[in-house]
Amino acid sequence: MRGPWLRAVAADPSMTSFLPDWVEAILVPLLPTGLVALAGCKVRHTPRPAPPADQR
Repeated sequence: MRGPWLRAVAADPSMTSFLPDWVEAILVPLLPTGLVALAGCKVRHTPRPAPPADQR
């Protein structure tokens, strides 16, 4: 599923017209992946419970 910002880029080519075609072909698909990875790093993680004493 494409996000609304990706549809906006596809609908308005002036947003990426300053880029060379080969850079645009690489960059546009990697943007959602990079944003999801960044969000995953920034989110608070649930700490793991300590292992039982016999497994330490």
